[in-house]
Amino acid sequence: QRKGRCGRVAEGVCIRLYSEQDFASRREFTEPEILRTNLASVILQMKILGFGEIESFPFVDPPDSRLIRDGYRVLEEIGAVGGDRRVTRLGRQLARLPVDPRIARMILAAAHGHCLEEVLVIASALSVQDPRDRPLDKQQAADEAHHQFRHEESDFLGYINLWRHLEEQRRHLSRRKFRQHCRTNFLSWNRVQEWHDIHHQLRGQLHEMGYKENRAEAGFEEIHRALLTGLLSHIGFKASGKGHEYLGARNSRFMIFPGSALFAKQPKWVMAAELVETTRLYARSVARIQPQWAEAVAGHLIKHGYSEPHWEKNRGQVAAYEKITLFGLTLIPRRKINYGPINPVEAREIFIRYALVEGDFHTRAPFWRHNRQLIEYVEELEHKSRRRDLLVDRDLIYGYYLKRVPDGIYSTPQFERWLRNKSRSAPKCLHMRLEDLLQPGAGSVAEDQFPDTLDVNGIRFPLVYDFNPGQQTDGVTLRIPLAALNQISEERCEWLVPGLLRERVIALLRGLPKNLRKSFVPVPDYADTCLKALQPSDRSLTRALAEQLKELTGVHIPEDAWQEEAVPDHLRMNFVLLDDKGRRIEAGRDLAALKKRHGTRGSEGFGRVSPTGLERQGLSDWDFGNLPDSVEVDRGGVRLRGFPALVDKGERVDLRILDSPQNAAQANRAGLRRLIMLKRSKQMRYLRRNLPGLRKMQLQYAKAPPAPVGMELAREPKLEDELVALIVDLTFIEGMPEIRDREAFGQRLDGRGEGLMRQANEVLELVSRIMDRYQEVRKALSTATQINWMASIADMQQQLDRLVFKGFLQHTPYPQLQRLPRYLDAITLRLGKLAHAAARDQQLLRELQGLYQQWQQRDEKYRQRGQADSRLEEIRWAFEELRVSFFAQELKPHFPFPSSAWRPAGRRSGCESEWSGRRGNRNNDMLRSKRLNRR
Repeated sequence: QRKGRCGRVAEGVCIRLYSEQDFASRREFTEPEILRTNLASVILQMKILGFGEIESFPFVDPPDSRLIRDGYRVLEEIGAVGGDRRVTRLGRQLARLPVDPRIARMILAAAHGHCLEEVLVIASALSVQDPRDRPLDKQQAADEAHHQFRHEESDFLGYINLWRHLEEQRRHLSRRKFRQHCRTNFLSWNRVQEWHDIHHQLRGQLHEMGYKENRAEAGFEEIHRALLTGLLSHIGFKASGKGHEYLGARNSRFMIFPGSALFAKQPKWVMAAELVETTRLYARSVARIQPQWAEAVAGHLIKHGYSEPHWEKNRGQVAAYEKITLFGLTLIPRRKINYGPINPVEAREIFIRYALVEGDFHTRAPFWRHNRQLIEYVEELEHKSRRRDLLVDRDLIYGYYLKRVPDGIYSTPQFERWLRNKSRSAPKCLHMRLEDLLQPGAGSVAEDQFPDTLDVNGIRFPLVYDFNPGQQTDGVTLRIPLAALNQISEERCEWLVPGLLRERVIALLRGLPKNLRKSFVPVPDYADTCLKALQPSDRSLTRALAEQLKELTGVHIPEDAWQEEAVPDHLRMNFVLLDDKGRRIEAGRDLAALKKRHGTRGSEGFGRVSPTGLERQGLSDWDFGNLPDSVEVDRGGVRLRGFPALVDKGERVDLRILDSPQNAAQANRAGLRRLIMLKRSKQMRYLRRNLPGLRKMQLQYAKAPPAPVGMELAREPKLEDELVALIVDLTFIEGMPEIRDREAFGQRLDGRGEGLMRQANEVLELVSRIMDRYQEVRKALSTATQINWMASIADMQQQLDRLVFKGFLQHTPYPQLQRLPRYLDAITLRLGKLAHAAARDQQLLRELQGLYQQWQQRDEKYRQRGQADSRLEEIRWAFEELRVSFFAQELKPHFPFPSSAWRPAGRRSGCESEWSGRRGNRNNDMLRSKRLNRR
């Protein structure tokens, strides 16, 4: 005040705190309040009082336009004015509260959010200067005193803790002691009193407006949701990293004030009562928040961004991902929403394209099933014919629905309602015709050339077509139940289906070696000629094709000249093996490999589906009816053919249904043998007691090597069991009609029983000779150590091991078994000639070895795959006769060979050869060796 007013009755003494020079340099008038304050409250009051726009009001010192824009921005933020700058209903309520509009907004939100009592305390605290003192010389003591009021998640709740403490002390202490308590705890009594007065005034004003405090204590979320309504532009997000910087509204950046309780915790999202700029921008009075709270209270300020609109079948609607931002801060980065109401036009296009055209749709409407079946039918024709020009383009299907589905339909419920109403007047308004789906000029596909099933022995197995080059499923796939695996013939599957057979034959012919291929030019013409004369059957396609080509041209094609592996995958049958529930076990194009890995499981699984009452266990006599050749059984809806057979179980015989005629024939022979032995048990015991020389033969048999690959037995064979089995077979089974009924069984036992011992003597005499000669040959070979004989000795040892091995009596046909002593004698004679004719022996061996190795490779390949070929077995014994002709001519081969030198006439594949000699013409030689030459 002026010096003259310092005293009451006279001039006072004025002590100036600044120099006269300093005073003279100052401005004549202080800066007007209108230029220094936030104009939000001024603008609101002017609009309520009808003073017009602040920009046109005749202020002595008009405020800057930037301050005016900031004031309007605050009012729009809290919802006091609308986009047209008119005061809202909420703005009129805010104007009645004598506080900053931000604080007034918090109070009104609290009144409606059942947290008025707590927010009123915080609002009044924010309206005064912070009541907590922090003297420079006692900062640590002040911090310790203030620490008792702190809240670890919110500085705002720290005000409530302080308020409750002060009110408790106010009730119990006198005025003087209360002031002393405030000083002790570093609290400004004047500010505390001002805080209390403002709280009282606001409380009274709210009561006049009809608002009452909440009775129940409010929670953390309710309080801070109310506070957030006035502090939306004061929120911040902490990005990843070790720094303390927060990204605030409108791309601002700030740090939490070090005195805050949250400074060390650095939560992800915060809001602040104020942002103060000193050395940098700091946030004071901070609390942790969730971004969803800001979204809920800032509906008029948030901005929405949409991305990735897509169709969702399960929801039956077009969905998209929504991004929600507030003042440039991303509150929700990615949330799935219903996109239809937001952009109906685009949603309709997506609905039609992906739901109706692509087929990603749930509905029971008849048109949908009809159209999908029609499209699948055309797609299946494309897969079968391996074409991509039958089905019309997706855009044409899209256009079909676009013309018929009205605007505003973009979800399943809407579509279903429209379709129900439309179907009353036009029930087939969306039914497509085949002409709508076929390309113009696409031609037709002969469906009979691509059947849906493959008939194998009267059983129809499903076929699946797939035009997908480079993939495992490309071509045609045969779906095989595990129980029927052994019934599938590889030879039948070589014929594929009629629609692919021509292309396969052409590929096979083009894969032949050049010296053969040149005889069949042009290849397509020869393929067509052959196919006219051939019909699919259980014969191998390559064998039938070779025979037909030989008739046409006279050119013989060896079997291994066909390059099956060079044929494209889609021209080779693909096989999928399925379990009992239709689940995939394994897939591949090598049926033999599948049989080898899963054939046993298939046989076991087949037995569980046999007809009730047909199978029997524990049989010791033929006390059942006739044994049919085959029966039909049901397997998962597929009619399969089973083959009844007697199965040897040692001390008994079971009647079972087996999965293939080969397995049934093999098992039935052993089962019938066992049933005969059980029925003639006394004779069998007598036979076993009367096997002369058995001990000696057993000792010799013990030296025999294991069976070759593919001939192994389930258990270690015993010579006694093998002899008895062979005797029974020769007496009752070998070379006689198959027994399929009880009467034939009895007649066979009665009619052949007397010859059992006679046959036994014959077998024992033969086996004794074989084992004696085997012993002699084995010893002789072990003593031959001359180095220049090694190749011949190795060849003879290999021959010996294939003649006599563990189980050879079961694997050697009886006619060949009778010739075994002669083959062993031939080895002895050959060994004796080495001393004076080793060079000639090795020359003959070289001429023989190439062809023999080719046969051996083919034989091992078939046996490893679990296959058998009677032609290979016939050649195997022809080689033994050829060895007799080469190395022991004096023993005379079973059928004559040229006595002169033998040589291969040109390079041959597989087991194909020509015989030629110095004497006799070539035709006679080939005639004499017809058994080999035929193969």
